[in-house]
Amino acid sequence: MSDIPKKPMKKFPGYPFDIRADEIDRRFRAVLGKFEIATVPLKIKVTEQIELNGGIVRQRLEYNVDKGERISAYHLFKKGLPKKAAGVLSIHGHGGDDIFPVGKAFHCHPLKNDPMQYSYIAALAGFRVLAPDALCFGERQAKWGCSTKFFDEIATHAELTSQGKSLAWKSVWDNSRALEVLESLGCRSMGAIGWSGGSTQTYILASVNKKVRASVCFFSFLTLRHQFSQYRCCHCLYHYIPGMMKAGIDWDQVVSLIPPRKIFLGWGALDAGSPEIMYRSFINAIERRREKESFGKCVYLHEEPGKGHEITMPMLKNALKFFRSNLK
Repeated sequence: MSDIPKKPMKKFPGYPFDIRADEIDRRFRAVLGKFEIATVPLKIKVTEQIELNGGIVRQRLEYNVDKGERISAYHLFKKGLPKKAAGVLSIHGHGGDDIFPVGKAFHCHPLKNDPMQYSYIAALAGFRVLAPDALCFGERQAKWGCSTKFFDEIATHAELTSQGKSLAWKSVWDNSRALEVLESLGCRSMGAIGWSGGSTQTYILASVNKKVRASVCFFSFLTLRHQFSQYRCCHCLYHYIPGMMKAGIDWDQVVSLIPPRKIFLGWGALDAGSPEIMYRSFINAIERRREKESFGKCVYLHEEPGKGHEITMPMLKNALKFFRSNLK
């Protein structure tokens, strides 16, 4: 069991877990917000190219995500990689103050024995990898006012909710455009990978966008009913969509929308950000839908009994094996 302080579970409104997947999808899309078809051309531009250890090319790309909003990402691939190689959208962690200034670069260092460098190691494994900056990170940090780092994210989330949107909505929009970039680079089979807050963005994206054929999520499995009644372990804002609790849906139900597409969950039993009851709720929700609709195996697990909020090399190796099996 997770060695995490908690208080007794108080009475909390029950969630109707027997509702159909199409109803969960309808309710979730209603609170998440509408997505129009992107009409702003990507206009991808390579602004820098260097070669890293292991024959990996790293390009800095710029592209449009919306009108007046152009962002940057790293594109990593092996020299000579076939154009139609499987693509992986690599979403960086949320983490502490050390990630806000660097964003996409945090997981792109050419260190083949450091599992936290999953963008680089996925490229070594033969995938075409796109690693963009999330809003408020790296080259997308605010350049005005007195708010910085997590406070900038709070202000950004407040601005989005005042528009009837949310940080989750924005992450789905931006990451969906990143998938378009991978398609433009030649990928026809695509997955997504993320750690911590990047894991959260990954399973939200996969729940909404069916272009994601396989998802790798390291930690940060949160259910609102346990979060507000028992643990209070918030560490990023993607989970908090206005009206979601009122709509009677929780994140384990939302993640159950991913099947029959595949999902890999990496978890450490000592992770304070992913209490076991929340993690097991994700697995149980996926399995309930799989059994109800007679899908094949959908969820793949790697558990580390003595580890916390950290990717291990065995965990990453299993995740890349999962990608090789499901991105063809």
